[in-house]
Amino acid sequence: MEVDLDQISPNPDQPRKTFKEDSLQELAASIDEHGLIQPVTIKQKPEGGYVLVAGERRFRAHQILQRRTIAAILTTGNADEIALIENIQREDLNPLDTAEALSQMMERYQYKQDQLGQVVGKSQSTISEFLKLNALPEQIKSDYRTSDKIFSKSVLIELSRVKNQAEQQRLWDVIKEGELSVRSTRAKKVATTRASHPSNADQCLRAGKRFIQTLITVDAQQIGSSPKKYSALMEILDQIRKFSESVQKKA
Repeated sequence: MEVDLDQISPNPDQPRKTFKEDSLQELAASIDEHGLIQPVTIKQKPEGGYVLVAGERRFRAHQILQRRTIAAILTTGNADEIALIENIQREDLNPLDTAEALSQMMERYQYKQDQLGQVVGKSQSTISEFLKLNALPEQIKSDYRTSDKIFSKSVLIELSRVKNQAEQQRLWDVIKEGELSVRSTRAKKVATTRASHPSNADQCLRAGKRFIQTLITVDAQQIGSSPKKYSALMEILDQIRKFSESVQKKA
């Protein structure tokens, strides 16, 4: 059915929280060129009009195009469930938004994890993994949502398995710079689990490895052409040499 846009209200419980403007503009251009391929889904409100159940990006694209109507499918099903299922099946929903929506549904309908899994077509273990993302530090969540880089869901899941929030944040800061892969994150997580409070020696070795990794990427000519930088580097290397000699004596 064709429905007037001004008769449709956005869903206040829309699982998707992030709508990128450039992506909406691209979708609007596609709809303008090829038409709307998939109608939005709406549900009638008791007081009149409709609530948007699924397809908010398509709805917003029509607003950008200043269209008066939009093709829609009318449903009588559970709006929360349909909205979440539609987004999950498309597999492009932000994992943090998915986690929050799942938690909201569990609280609202008193679902257990296995029951919720049956509703949305996911295993209980997958539901559990998503729900753990809600406990991540707010700074990590904010960075993930606003970053121009694309990080996989697996990175967040590995971070959620680290029990210490300070360590989660430290690992995330390294991941943001592209210096840590999912596999490396997993290894770091295991190391953290085994030693929640690393010794000074462990911290020194980790810092040393990072120093070496950075050092091999530095242009030697830039260091050599600057007396100040060269002197500072030689001082660091001299301290390392002295410490190495001390370790050898005690070994």
